Amino acid sequence: MPSSRRSKLASLALATAIAASGAIATTAVTIATATTAQAASSVGGQITRSEVLSRANDWYNRNIPYNQGASATDVGGRSYRSDCSGFVSMAWHLGSSENTDSLDVRSLTSRVALTDLQPGDALDNDPGDGNIAGNGHIVLFDHWVNKSAGTFAYIAEANTADDMQKGTGTVGSGTFANYFGLRYNNIADDPVTGNTVRLVNVKVDGGVRNVDGNFSSGQWGSWSDMGTTGVSEVTSAATGSTLRVFAIGSDNRIYEKDGNFATGQWSASWFPLQNSPTVTAISASSYGNTVHLTAIGTDGQMHNSDGDYTAGNWNGWTAHGGTNLKRIASATTSDNVNHVFVLDSNQQLREIDANYATGQWGSWGAAAGGFTGKDVAASAYGRTVHLTALDNNGQLFNNDGDFAAGTWTGWTGHNGTGLKRITSATSTALNINHIFAVNAANRLVEMDANYTTGIWNSWAEPAGGTDSQAVTATFTN
Repeated sequence: MPSSRRSKLASLALATAIAASGAIATTAVTIATATTAQAASSVGGQITRSEVLSRANDWYNRNIPYNQGASATDVGGRSYRSDCSGFVSMAWHLGSSENTDSLDVRSLTSRVALTDLQPGDALDNDPGDGNIAGNGHIVLFDHWVNKSAGTFAYIAEANTADDMQKGTGTVGSGTFANYFGLRYNNIADDPVTGNTVRLVNVKVDGGVRNVDGNFSSGQWGSWSDMGTTGVSEVTSAATGSTLRVFAIGSDNRIYEKDGNFATGQWSASWFPLQNSPTVTAISASSYGNTVHLTAIGTDGQMHNSDGDYTAGNWNGWTAHGGTNLKRIASATTSDNVNHVFVLDSNQQLREIDANYATGQWGSWGAAAGGFTGKDVAASAYGRTVHLTALDNNGQLFNNDGDFAAGTWTGWTGHNGTGLKRITSATSTALNINHIFAVNAANRLVEMDANYTTGIWNSWAEPAGGTDSQAVTATFTN
């Protein structure tokens, strides 16, 4: 992970920077702040998989000490025993702190095949025979790392030496050789919402078109022209139900166009982003109603600016160094940290992080264990960044960074060579990373990585097929 050394973030005070940057152009659509509400589970009642993991991460983030003789509160103030089975009882929102033996009873749980484990399930090594094993242990299943290899990530109240722990293992092997799968009887899959991707493509002739793909129904819409030419690069980010699209024009300035998918309206035309530097590459990510925009200037440095769409202003542009930087990608995790990745003058992958919760920037460092290539893309799921990159032969590689645990999974190569450009967008509804690339024939292709099942599919042309030189993808509410 990147260095923890940090310097003060000089440009977080968005509201005070109006005089320096001006208000967002009035041709943009007006957006109401998006709000979502989901009732929390009741004690012993139905609970979604995402809530189970959210409750588990609350203890992990608070680093609740392991102590079989003590207890700790959940997010609602209810106390549970602070050991491995008490932790799982808390995550499932049970009425009492069960033990490793009593969790394996059919009135409470069902056994499931290890290959069928889903987020929020558990692995237990103590069969429910009425006797508590001295070495009994249970962990909460987080997600598959590589399902075909049987590797998975877990969260656990481990022991007195490690306390709360995130780790990886292999089902039926090593430490987990004698574990079986458990599923809480009242666990429920999360409703699938926000599962439509907004795809914006730059054709070879510089024209820009967009199309929507509904992954719940498996249907793509029709391509629509976005009324501009001479574009070399696009990026996008969502604020609620509104898609913010940013493009580099023929003058190397940044232009914006917004689409409100709640009202079905787009801004009347592309408009210049005020005080935009001249740039060669751009990347956008969002947190709530704020867009974090990063760019590589024609001076070869990385620059950033933040747009607060609630207040209706951008702060000024700030340079963050670098020499002859090539490509850029960014992803903002759920703790409002923007992870920015660039390829430097030697095509080495580098990272710098902006923590908007503390107002600090980190320092540049090698990213994800190091990589040499020609393009990079990033998207976030919770506090995990799904990082994809193209090596100099145009082969796709991926690496996943868990910033809560401070670990990377390592680089894995995938089929295909000659790829030129990539972008990605992760569906927060299903934790599927949709990767879009421009292939050697300048055609747009897609590959999806399902992090719930651990399955990657094959490259295919999305949305009926199109030529492409650059592409961006984003999910909106």
